[in-house]
Amino acid sequence: MTHPDPDDLLRLALDLLPEGQGAGLRAHLRRCPSCRAAYRAYLEALTALAPEEPVPPSWEEELRERLRPRPLPSRRRVLALWLTALLLTLLGAFGLRTWQKALAERRFFALAAEPGARLMPLLAPSGQQTGWALRTSGGEVLLLLKSPLPPGRVYQAWLLQEGHRKSLGLSPTPLLELGPLPEGSLVGVSVEPPGGSPAPTTPSVGRARI
Repeated sequence: MTHPDPDDLLRLALDLLPEGQGAGLRAHLRRCPSCRAAYRAYLEALTALAPEEPVPPSWEEELRERLRPRPLPSRRRVLALWLTALLLTLLGAFGLRTWQKALAERRFFALAAEPGARLMPLLAPSGQQTGWALRTSGGEVLLLLKSPLPPGRVYQAWLLQEGHRKSLGLSPTPLLELGPLPEGSLVGVSVEPPGGSPAPTTPSVGRARI
């Protein structure tokens, strides 16, 4: 079975596809459980987005200047123009921080839609889902949190082994890329000060065995 481009799944979730193309893609989703799961994940991620703060006009002008089209091969030119329009739409709708979160989610769920990838819920001790854990077909592990960080804080990922916590890295965004880990690794996330901590200083935001 031929699977659609993950970008098309995102465009369908954003209601940006032409009606004819959208109808064909919806027909495929009715037949394909893996693509249907990826599409639902996109919808859930987009639904979780909420306006946080207005984008300063100077930032939008700066972004327009940075994304000003440059000479590219025709296919890349079309993609660049489409991405520019999408970025500016997201900026106007959700603000800068939410735009950054949306880009992280786009990358995460594009990887989750690839054949052989495994997606797991990231759960708080209370059992509430706080994000997702992903093992790619190449064995890379990524985490994506639903909630924005408090000001001046970072997410820190941990490998949990028999009571020992080993830091796996920091991120100022909801996306943590942990690299390759052994199958069945138990990973967790905490909120820490910039620069991280030698051990978690706050309760676990979420855990997953991936």
